Amino acid sequence: MTAGAVATPAGLVRLATENDNQALIALAAACPMEGDLSLRIDRAPDFFALNRLEGDRWKVGVIDGEHGRPIACVATAERRAWMHGRPVTLVYAGDLKVHPEHRGTRAADTLERFVGETARETAGESTPILLTVLAGNRSMERRATGPRGLPRLRRFATLRSFAIPLLWRRDGVSPPDLRIAIAAQRDLEEMADLWTTIAPTRQFCTALDAESLARWIHAAPGLEIEDYLLARDRQGRLLGFVGMWDQRAMKTLRVLRYSATLSVLRGVVSVVAPFVGATAPPAIGEPLHHASAVHLCVPLDRADVLRALVLAAYDHMRGAERVFVSVALDTRERVIAALDGLLAAPTDIHAYVTMPSGEWAGAALDDRPLHFETALV
Repeated sequence: MTAGAVATPAGLVRLATENDNQALIALAAACPMEGDLSLRIDRAPDFFALNRLEGDRWKVGVIDGEHGRPIACVATAERRAWMHGRPVTLVYAGDLKVHPEHRGTRAADTLERFVGETARETAGESTPILLTVLAGNRSMERRATGPRGLPRLRRFATLRSFAIPLLWRRDGVSPPDLRIAIAAQRDLEEMADLWTTIAPTRQFCTALDAESLARWIHAAPGLEIEDYLLARDRQGRLLGFVGMWDQRAMKTLRVLRYSATLSVLRGVVSVVAPFVGATAPPAIGEPLHHASAVHLCVPLDRADVLRALVLAAYDHMRGAERVFVSVALDTRERVIAALDGLLAAPTDIHAYVTMPSGEWAGAALDDRPLHFETALV
């Protein structure tokens, strides 16, 4: 992250520094995720921990209020990723937050222009800018139309995040021709080789080799190589892998509200949980501990591999106050059927693309499914 002021035509935006950490944690807490389950995001102790994992070069732009504290922010990260089967440089935009007391002030417009200028400086006018929006976020959906001269956002994919409740134990989960094992440092080269084979079959999958994968895992708070599960065939050939990341060292979700339906469901699960060894859903104000899939790597046609990995992760992650595991897939993924029958609660997330010069003018992005690490949202 580069410190200092930024003089741009976008308006008064400066780059955040470590001194803004507490103010940004407070800003994130003031911008909850609303839905049937309303959640406050607690980014303590380090707001920037997520941003450091987004790309090799990243920055957080902020707009200050009258007291010199951030009232709005946005993050950008440059990364190498696969697009149409070849590696490209793109900019991911996220963490767009405006304090509720300052909405309607065009702060978000200013920050959106800041993102465009950052991408232009990164790799030119045609740099792909990727962003995701929770389905039902009407404010961002209106923004996608390009009001007030802002670039139009092209929606090209929908991710479905499945929250799989960790209830009763599931035995005998692996098919006889698959073996599930916990990863070790010696497996990194083989994991990276498989990633390099499978990543080009998805859009915007981060380009990783063994060194960068190891470095990423080491930098992720609360994540170790032993949190990855490997699927091998009878000959020992690696067919797929996934990490299951308990993020409480970096990010905590706190429950603000349950809908009427979810309140009833929570009551039922709370009664059953002690008898099946599960963790009951938290009360209002308490943390909702869970684990998120990261670096999910399976072939396009191997739903059996994905199901074996997810079910093994299910049993591996039960207990320790975890309520669910989260797995996100493009709705066009053929392997999505692997999650059938797991009582998962789905949440849709729309993916958009644009570019500094305006509306996306590149080739259509519908020739392969999107890979996106929702754990970093």
